Amino acid sequence: MIVPIITGATGTGKTALAIELALRHNAEIISADAYQVYRGMDIGTAKPSKEELAVVRHHLIDVLDPDQTYSAGDFFEHAEKIAADIISRGKLPIIAGGTGLYAETLIKGIFNAPERDDNFRTALEEDGGKHGFALLHERLKSIDPEFAASIPPSDKARIIRGLEINRLCKMNVREAQKAFHVNPKHKYSVFLITDERERMYARINERVVRMYEAGWTGEVEDLLLKGYNENMQSFKAIGYRETAALVKGEADFESVVSAVQQKTRNFAKRQVTWFGHMDGLTELRAGDEENASRLSAFIRDYWA
Repeated sequence: MIVPIITGATGTGKTALAIELALRHNAEIISADAYQVYRGMDIGTAKPSKEELAVVRHHLIDVLDPDQTYSAGDFFEHAEKIAADIISRGKLPIIAGGTGLYAETLIKGIFNAPERDDNFRTALEEDGGKHGFALLHERLKSIDPEFAASIPPSDKARIIRGLEINRLCKMNVREAQKAFHVNPKHKYSVFLITDERERMYARINERVVRMYEAGWTGEVEDLLLKGYNENMQSFKAIGYRETAALVKGEADFESVVSAVQQKTRNFAKRQVTWFGHMDGLTELRAGDEENASRLSAFIRDYWA
């Protein structure tokens, strides 16, 4: 059995295609979106509508509060278990979402390293702040020259992670990646929805405007009133920090809309670049009425 993954840049029609397929084949959808896991963050993350959620069962949507954290490792573990459960019930799991890292972890597996050492990380942060991260990069080079050579002295997060892995695992990063690698339990096939850049950008600009018309500002205001704030991981979702500034009167509406449109376009460009580095993808053109039929043929071949 091969599980289909429907992915692509933001606004290319992944949700609609996944739902059409799910209705045709009695399937359930597993969201591969980094921020749709958060409750109360509906408009800005472009979650499926209540009507869409009612007609097809979705997983990994609205499972966390905005003050909780979520990682690619969490997604890999949860998605694999959910897919196995769906299959055990005689149904088809469909993965749908634009977080390229999530799709790649399902295909390649994941590095399941030991838990973080927060005290050690804090000490490194303080050390780097005082003496510069170039010095920490030199320290990493002395114990793991191969990994250090692969990252610049300005990459604070990966320098700290490299030093932390050495401390926790007593081995370099490459050795640890082999020792702690977890292979996927299922086989996957990726279907990438593509579009012409100018048309994609125009659709993004229109989509952002519709989000504010749908009440995005009020959604963010509710989150802030509940005690959630811009320092939380959930607020890294594009537009939430900008909209929080709007709610607080720190920015005007026109500049916020323009900034969110630009950031979303930049994100879409990065998504296209990410998918361009992945092998074995089947490309589908956005808006092509034959996409559902092509995927249905794939499903019949592998799930008959």
